[in-house]
Amino acid sequence: MSSDQRHGTVSVHVAYVMLVTVMMLWASGVIVAKSVAELVPPIGFSFWRWLCAVSLLTPLAARQALLHWSYIRTRAVQFLLLGLFMAGGSTLLVAAVQHTTATNVGLVSAAQPMITVVIAWLVLRERVSYGQQIGIAAAAMGIVVMVARMDMAVIVGLAFNPGDLLVLLAVVFYALYSINLHRWIAGLPPLLTMYLTAIGGMLVLLPFYVVESFTVQTFQWSAPVVAGLLFMALIPTMLATTMWNISVGVVGPGRASVFINLLPIFATLMAVGLLGEHLQLYHLVGGVLVCAGITLVVRLQPGRQNDDSGP
Repeated sequence: MSSDQRHGTVSVHVAYVMLVTVMMLWASGVIVAKSVAELVPPIGFSFWRWLCAVSLLTPLAARQALLHWSYIRTRAVQFLLLGLFMAGGSTLLVAAVQHTTATNVGLVSAAQPMITVVIAWLVLRERVSYGQQIGIAAAAMGIVVMVARMDMAVIVGLAFNPGDLLVLLAVVFYALYSINLHRWIAGLPPLLTMYLTAIGGMLVLLPFYVVESFTVQTFQWSAPVVAGLLFMALIPTMLATTMWNISVGVVGPGRASVFINLLPIFATLMAVGLLGEHLQLYHLVGGVLVCAGITLVVRLQPGRQNDDSGP
């Protein structure tokens, strides 16, 4: 199968461009979440983010939902689970930035390709080709370089803070979403899939939001919080996740997840420019290795390519 073969209306090349764009948009979400982390509780912020997304998507997707209602009704549990994976992951990231830096969130998030490939192998029995193995190894080396700051002493004494552990758990949630999206849901327009996932996420978060409001902290409205909510609902949620859904359907969850390795690069650059963090040599070296790994995964596929790895 050639790399420019069409999958519906989106080619493989276009899907790759979309995946890079998604990583930039998701990285911007990390920065925005960090900027409001001290103003609002994490579950409340996530709940209102997904409620905003549902409200904005309703005029665009409600008619499609009615047309596909008979199919949607039989997949209600799956949409709730997809909502749990996506909204749960986003909530964990919002909680994580209260305990760690935006750069760390980006760096630890790069574990997703390896986790996704392992889950895909366990659940779907997807083949992991030599090209993918080499690319994942190179990308993982780039992440190690950035996390360890090219210092072996850091590797020996590496200790994750609670925020980093929350990011790892979020990565597992996102990997489960990517693996099961096209396994459970087939034939629906991407915008409708995003709409139903957003509804599922909002419903899953609602009871936790109520508990948080009564036992931890009530949600406090302010201009920066409203701006952050609208940005998160429009850019990382509606736009980026819809593009991600389309791309995963084209190139498969295993290969798409490798592009997560771009997230720490974009997050670091944005953190340097917007949050005053410093760019170091290990970021540059690690970034080169990450890009090389993605190139290998995309280009060095022996025999049949894995464009149809998604069900």
